[in-house]
Amino acid sequence: MKRKQNENRLHELSCPQSWKRQAKQGFHMPQKVGIRAALLLAIVFGMLSLPCTSLSARAEVAETGSGQTAEEETAETASGQSAETAEQNAEQTTRSVTSVDYNNLEQLVLNNRNLKNSLENYTTNKETYQNMLSTLETERDYMKFMQEKYEDDAETKAVYKMNASRLSMFISQITKQLESLETKTQSVSRQKTIDSYVLTAQSLMRSYNQMNTKAQAEEKKYEAAQSSYQAALKKQSAGMATAADVMAAADTMASAKNRYESYRQQAANARFNLLSNLGLEDNSAITIGSVPLPDLAAIDAVDFAADVETAVGNSSSVQNARHQSAETATEISVKSDQETQAEGTVRSQMQSLYDELKAAKLQYEGAANAYESASITYASQQKKQQAGMLSQSDYLQGVADYYSALDAKESAVIQLNQAWESYSWTVKGVS
Repeated sequence: MKRKQNENRLHELSCPQSWKRQAKQGFHMPQKVGIRAALLLAIVFGMLSLPCTSLSARAEVAETGSGQTAEEETAETASGQSAETAEQNAEQTTRSVTSVDYNNLEQLVLNNRNLKNSLENYTTNKETYQNMLSTLETERDYMKFMQEKYEDDAETKAVYKMNASRLSMFISQITKQLESLETKTQSVSRQKTIDSYVLTAQSLMRSYNQMNTKAQAEEKKYEAAQSSYQAALKKQSAGMATAADVMAAADTMASAKNRYESYRQQAANARFNLLSNLGLEDNSAITIGSVPLPDLAAIDAVDFAADVETAVGNSSSVQNARHQSAETATEISVKSDQETQAEGTVRSQMQSLYDELKAAKLQYEGAANAYESASITYASQQKKQQAGMLSQSDYLQGVADYYSALDAKESAVIQLNQAWESYSWTVKGVS
């Protein structure tokens, strides 16, 4: 008889507020504490997030094997609608992009589906842990309440006390997991993930600009070569050029055309890859900006020694070596050697990047001076052409020379930009 009464006292499973109200009124629901514990274990180990109002219904489903509850169907529908709305918003965001600017790449890469999924997984995991924690805390409080209610029944009280203790243990574990998601290390890791996509986008944008600039220069050379070929034909008709002269002009024109078409195709490929990396469609309406010249004053003000130490501290390989576990003397010695080697690699890499940065700056300065000179010559040729003092072929050759100088300067800008970004990213520990 006593055992039967104790079993009856273990019957309850509703919303926490109604549990307390029913307990005070002396009513008990027809589910067992064992089912509650099983559900909570499913929450902890199955990464489920159960709202308070559906605990009793889910327990009934678990016990009877019945189908999906109305609440689950509603939640599933809402979830589907939310996902669909989010996807539509994302599509509208990408469609609204009309230009790609180098300084806006960090924002644009967030459209990348892989990166977006990675960041959303972090947010989802955090929300899941928060929901789990809330559910477990509510259940623990209920168990404690029931423990007090059955103060005079040692056996039933012990059951509730044991479950409260177990829930407290799970709460402690979930709390630690949640805290780990909010640590500085996790924040740095997320930012480095974003930075790696930005680094890739920068590289693709440099490739596009370089191929596009070269395509423009080769187009002008092709136009000049076409004009020279037509002039050679006219000279041949007038007996002022041989067939070999015409053939040579034709070969020059064909070579210029092939180079132009090759660079144009490479530019189109680079454009497609860049827009794909940014999660954008290759829409002709989207314009891609130029690669900016780095701050020359900032380059001159580089504190190389300080940057090397910062790079060492931010290097993942160095951090991995430093955080290896080592207990025996041999393990400690191996760890020390690995740490020294990792630091040496970073220092050597930084020295190479610094040397490349200085060389790229000198190359840019030379190309900038050559372009300035070419600009003066080009302006003079334009005046002569307008005054009828320059043949069309000579003028087009002057245009081609100007664009070649422009290409050399822009290529130098891109090389200096790449050298500066590589140096800066390595200091930040991103490579």
